[in-house]
Amino acid sequence: MSNQAETTIHDIAKKLNLSASTVSRALNDNPVISEPTRNLIKRIAVEMGYRPNTLAANLRTKRTNTIGVIVPLINRHFFRW
Repeated sequence: MSNQAETTIHDIAKKLNLSASTVSRALNDNPVISEPTRNLIKRIAVEMGYRPNTLAANLRTKRTNTIGVIVPLINRHFFRW
């Protein structure tokens, strides 16, 4: 695991001299942002290794889309992959 902090939309915005909200809208394909700007932001995001923070999105939407499964004994053949 790297000691480097993860890239955020604020890092991308700072590099491109844009606002974080513009970067966020572009990454979410908002039609308000022009196509060339969206492409530039997405290209820079890939170059910088940006990955959306799933935990933050889950907190924001109050949904995790995670299913928990409880099995009594995992070593039974019925439960093997």
